[in-house]
Amino acid sequence: MMINPEILEHSEEKNIDVEGCLSVPGEQGKVARWNMIKLRYTDEKAKTQTIIYDDLRSRVVQHEIDHLDGILYTDKLENEQTETNAPYQSRD
Repeated sequence: MMINPEILEHSEEKNIDVEGCLSVPGEQGKVARWNMIKLRYTDEKAKTQTIIYDDLRSRVVQHEIDHLDGILYTDKLENEQTETNAPYQSRD
């Protein structure tokens, strides 16, 4: 459990990948996210933790932190385009 997560540092490099969300069913779009983030948060025992995430975990945590800030992936789309009812396509 992460309480009040805060990104302290991030890589300069970003990657673009397809994202979807249960908040926007049936749509997907390409979103740029930092490759690496350093995160500080409070755990369920009220202890401050710091952790580094990269690649897919970094993307997922950024996506969820955006939700806490009232931001959906659709607010960050590359070229302002969504792919409606498109099957998920990984970058691999």
